[in-house]
Amino acid sequence: MPIIKESSLNKKHIINYFKIISLLSLFIFTFSFLLSGCAEMEPDTIHHLKIEVRNLNKKVDSLSQNSTDSEQAIHQARLNIANQGSKIENIKSHMSALYGKYEIISHDMKLLKTEFRNYRILVNKELIKLLKKEKFKSSAISKQKISVQIPSKITTSKVKILPKISAKRLAIKKSLKEYNIAKSYYNKGIYQKSIILFKKYLKKYPQSKKAGNANYYIAVSNFKLKNYPVSILEFHKFTRLYSKNKHVPMAIYLQGLGFSKLSDPSDAVILFKQVISDYGSSKAAALSKAALKKLG
Repeated sequence: MPIIKESSLNKKHIINYFKIISLLSLFIFTFSFLLSGCAEMEPDTIHHLKIEVRNLNKKVDSLSQNSTDSEQAIHQARLNIANQGSKIENIKSHMSALYGKYEIISHDMKLLKTEFRNYRILVNKELIKLLKKEKFKSSAISKQKISVQIPSKITTSKVKILPKISAKRLAIKKSLKEYNIAKSYYNKGIYQKSIILFKKYLKKYPQSKKAGNANYYIAVSNFKLKNYPVSILEFHKFTRLYSKNKHVPMAIYLQGLGFSKLSDPSDAVILFKQVISDYGSSKAAALSKAALKKLG
């Protein structure tokens, strides 16, 4: 029994051996056939395949470059979005601060209104008291009998007849004197003193004929002292209240010049063009044209 098993095993090994040899032969034959086929295709097809491979490589390189550019563009877009987000946050913070200031100012205004209302009530009470006192005094005077002795003879030769000057004329004369004093300080270039005197003049004589000029010289004095924000406001007030004054063209020009000194040329350009349009023949218009050329 063991001998039979060994022989059967040997037969199986031999059969397997022959199978392996036959498969190897078939593989060698097939490989040789393929090699011979490739040798026949090489002159025509292989060259064409190489060209296609090169073209494919170029396309791959192009796609790779496009991919790199796209990645860079995406990265830049992300940076821009981040920057815009930062700016938006800054604007929000600024708006929040402004709103806080507005709330504080609004609260202060309410307090001021309340204080002003209380002050007005007190003033009205004091005025009522004064009026009562004046009425009492006038009634007391009217009850008194005033006796006037008239001399029987008056020598007209010794009496000097003085010209009658009304109180109004005296007031005008006095106001003009004060105005001229303030103007003299302005002419001498002592602008701070002239501002003080012109303001005092306007407080005493707000309806005088020289009030417009006084306001103008206050604005110019501030401009000369390089108080440009104050001068801009003063020029604006002057042109609004005294639109027919002869100094209006120059006031608008100097207002524009004040804006240009504050590095705000856009407002300056508008004002210079206004002078040229509305007062084309004035000296201020010529100065405005020259200023526009400098601004470019």
